[in-house]
Amino acid sequence: MTPPLPNEDGSREDICGTDWSTDASVFTAKLAVDQEAVPDVLALPHPHIGWAVLWMFAFWTVQIVVGIVVAAAAMAVAVAQGQSTAKQIELALADVSVVMIPIGTLFSALTAITITSIFYRRAFRIRLALRGMAWPHWVGSLLAVLPLAVIASEVTNCAGEVLPSFNAEVLGQFAASPWPMVFVAACLLPAIGEEIFCRGFLGRGLVAHHGAFAGALLASLLFGIMHIDPVQSVGAFVLGLALHFIYLTTRSLFAPMLVHMLNNAFAFWVMRNYRWCPLPGLSPLPDRTEVHTPLSVMIAAVAASAGLLGLLYQTRARWIMTSSDSQDGAEVAWSPGYVTAEQPPSGIGCHAATAPMRLWLAAFAVLSYGALLAALILESQAVSAP
Repeated sequence: MTPPLPNEDGSREDICGTDWSTDASVFTAKLAVDQEAVPDVLALPHPHIGWAVLWMFAFWTVQIVVGIVVAAAAMAVAVAQGQSTAKQIELALADVSVVMIPIGTLFSALTAITITSIFYRRAFRIRLALRGMAWPHWVGSLLAVLPLAVIASEVTNCAGEVLPSFNAEVLGQFAASPWPMVFVAACLLPAIGEEIFCRGFLGRGLVAHHGAFAGALLASLLFGIMHIDPVQSVGAFVLGLALHFIYLTTRSLFAPMLVHMLNNAFAFWVMRNYRWCPLPGLSPLPDRTEVHTPLSVMIAAVAASAGLLGLLYQTRARWIMTSSDSQDGAEVAWSPGYVTAEQPPSGIGCHAATAPMRLWLAAFAVLSYGALLAALILESQAVSAP
C-alpha cells in the first residue's frame, strides 16, 4: 500500500518512516511499511536550491529597503533642522547608522517568522523543531560557543587580509551602546530571525533535497551571503556549518539559536572590553593592534570543537516509536523519508531518545576545553603585561 502524502500543515499525520537499527543516525532516512522497504514517494519540503536563492534575495531586499527608509528619514530630519550641507548630512547618516541595526534585526526576525508561519501554519513548531533538549545537548551547545568563536574569528581575520569590509566601523560604534540594546538588537533578534529562516526554513528544504552535507553547505553559504559584508560573510559561513550540525544532531532549533545568540554576545563583549581583557585573535591588543590567533589557542579550539561536536553527534537525538510491532523487539526510529531535524506529527506516538555519553569522548572534550581556557588566559596575560 502506498502511504498518503503529508501536507505542510501536518493535516495527514498517518505517515511514519522507520529505521530498524538501534543506532539509527539523524542522517539516515528510510521508509518502511510493515517492515518492508517501499519507494520514497514522499514530497520533499520546499525550498530546493533555486527557490532558496530567491528567498535569500527576498530576505535581503527587506533589509535593504528598511535601511533605505531609515537613511531617508535621517536625511529628512537633518534637512528639517537646517543641516543642508553635504558634510552635515554625512554626519547625520553616520549617527543614524547605529539605529539601523536594531531596526534591521527586528524587521529580519519579523520577516522570517512571517514567511515560515505562512508556509507551516499550525505545524510551525513541529517543522522547525522548536522543542527542549536533553541535558548533554544543552551543555554541549553552551560549551561549543567559545571554541567555535575562536575558529570563526580567526577565519574572519584571514579573510580581512584579502577582502574589503565596510561594516566593522558601524558594529564598533554600536558596541558602545547600552548593553541591553546591544544584546536584544545584535544577539537575540539575529539568533531568532536568522536561525528560523536559514536553519529551520531554507535548511529544511535544502537538506531534504540535497542531503545532510550538501544541504548544510548550501544553507550555510546563503547564511554567509545574507550578511552582505564580505569579511563578515566568510566568518558567518564557517559558523553556519557548525550551527547546522548542531541543529541536525540535537533536533532542536533552540540549540543553534542559543549558540548564535551567545556567539554574538561574546563578540560584542570582546569589542567593549578588549582594553582590560585582550584576547589575541578575538580582539585587538590594548594598543589597538590587530593580531592573529596564537597557534596554541587555535589548536586547542579545534580540539575542543571536535570533542564537543563529537559528543553532540554521539548523543544525537532520535525519535523512537512508542508502540512498535517489530517481531524482534528492536527500537523503531521515526523518519519522514528525508533527512531532517523536524519533529514527528502530533498524531504519531514517539518519544525523543539519546545514546549514553561515552566517557572517553567526554574526557577528551573536557581536557581540550581546559587546554583552550588555559591557552587563552596565558596569551591574554602575556599581551597585558607592561
